[in-house]
Amino acid sequence: MSRALQKYLDRVMIYANRNEKDAAQIRAELEDHLLKKIADLEESGLSREDAVFGAIEEHGHPRTVGYGLRKRFSWVDVRTHGTARGFVAVGPKAVGIIAMGGVAFGLFAFGGLAVGLITFGGLALAALFSFGGLSAAVFGYAYGGFALGLVAVGGFACGLIATGGMAIGLIVPQAGTSIAPQNSSLYTQYLQDSFLMSRQITVISTFLFWGTLVILILTYLVLTKMEYHRINRADPKLVD
Repeated sequence: MSRALQKYLDRVMIYANRNEKDAAQIRAELEDHLLKKIADLEESGLSREDAVFGAIEEHGHPRTVGYGLRKRFSWVDVRTHGTARGFVAVGPKAVGIIAMGGVAFGLFAFGGLAVGLITFGGLALAALFSFGGLSAAVFGYAYGGFALGLVAVGGFACGLIATGGMAIGLIVPQAGTSIAPQNSSLYTQYLQDSFLMSRQITVISTFLFWGTLVILILTYLVLTKMEYHRINRADPKLVD
């Protein structure tokens, strides 16, 4: 058996990260497929060495093949490249119930671009709650530098209820400052209530945003680091 072929299979299975029973069966099937390919190439006139190299080259990079052999939707799927898919998915691209990545799609999504039910990200698009630099919540609450939602809080906020540096909405808690007072006591009370409501919404939103963001970043970094360590322990040459 070619050492190059065995090394290739070893690396594929590192990325596949399957349990021992599944890994043995998958490796045997993969080896059988490659041996048939090598035999075909030898029959076409190639040397054994060239046939092995050609079969491996044609089959694909171990990372690509290995990730393709993972379960379609596992409990936890952490990848260093490509699209992670799982209940908890972590990777450059992630699709899952809980998704964390550069681009993340999930019921709960965190990433540079996050799309889902509840989202955190540079660009966060959500159905119910979104928090990010550019934040939009179609049916709920949006918080960010630019926030668009039924309830919007941000540097620029637009919504049914909006509060922030600049706010546009049917209900704008801080807008009382632009209304000429007809009754000074009622006007003063209105301003106080308006300011208190706006401040409470902003404080709660800020605390929730930064607290959750720190937890998400730490979780993402820890899971990604663990995956790199796992690969590095198995074969240091695979870590780029």
